[in-house]
Amino acid sequence: MTRSWNKMTYDKDGACWVVYLGGRSYTLHCGECIEIRIGDKGIPCRIELDRDWYVIMREARFNLRKKETYQVDI
Repeated sequence: MTRSWNKMTYDKDGACWVVYLGGRSYTLHCGECIEIRIGDKGIPCRIELDRDWYVIMREARFNLRKKETYQVDI
């Protein structure tokens, strides 16, 4: 079975990340756990905000680029 990924984009008006699920949008908040697609795998992580939004994975963390679209599962 093929996994269904959801689009996550940055909303500059709301200064937050938004996930689109079945025609509706869901705003992410600090500390929420998601699974982000890297290559062909889903990596569990937590979204956080400092000066910029970033995700924390088990052994790494990286900043999210506001002009990029990510594929996630929540």
